[in-house]
Amino acid sequence: MTKVFDFLKNDFPSLYMKNVLEHKAVNKAIAFCDDENINLIYTGMFSEVNNGKGIIDDLELYLVSYLVQKHNDIKGFVRASAYVLEDQTTFIGFDIKTVDNEIWSQQNLFSVDEESKVIGVEGDFKDSSEKNVICPLVKNYFEKIDFPEDTLKYLDNLYEQIKPNLQIIKM
Repeated sequence: MTKVFDFLKNDFPSLYMKNVLEHKAVNKAIAFCDDENINLIYTGMFSEVNNGKGIIDDLELYLVSYLVQKHNDIKGFVRASAYVLEDQTTFIGFDIKTVDNEIWSQQNLFSVDEESKVIGVEGDFKDSSEKNVICPLVKNYFEKIDFPEDTLKYLDNLYEQIKPNLQIIKM
C-alpha cells in the first residue's frame, strides 16, 4: 500500500467525521492529494459557482479529470457523501481510488436529531469494500478526458472560483 492510500483509508475518515460533528451535517466532499497534502473541496459551494446547480455526476468526473491534468502529482482521491437507505439507515460513504488503482470503500453510520442535525458518527465502519462496491463515479477517476476548448475554458473558470475555498491539510 502506498502512503497516500494508507492516509486516505486510515486517517481521512476521522478528519472528515470530526468536521461532520463540528458542523452537525454531512456535506459531500471530494479530496485529492499528492505525497504531502490533501486538498478538500466541499461540493455544496458548487451551486454558487455553477449557475445555481450543484455538482452533477458529469461535472464531478470532468472536474476530477481536469484536476489530474492540472496537478500531475495527484496520487489519490477520496469522495465522502451521505446516503439514506430505504429503511432510513444513514451512513457516510467513503470511496477511495489512487493513481495505482488501489481502491477502498467504507460506510460509517451516523445519527441525527429531530432537526436532522448530525449528533453522532460511528468510528468503526459498518461495511467495507469486501461487502459493497465502490461508487461508480470513483471507479472512473483518473481516466483522461480530452476536453473541447469551451469545456476547458469553463473548467479553468470553475477552478479559479473554487481554488480560494480549497482546504489544504498536511498529511
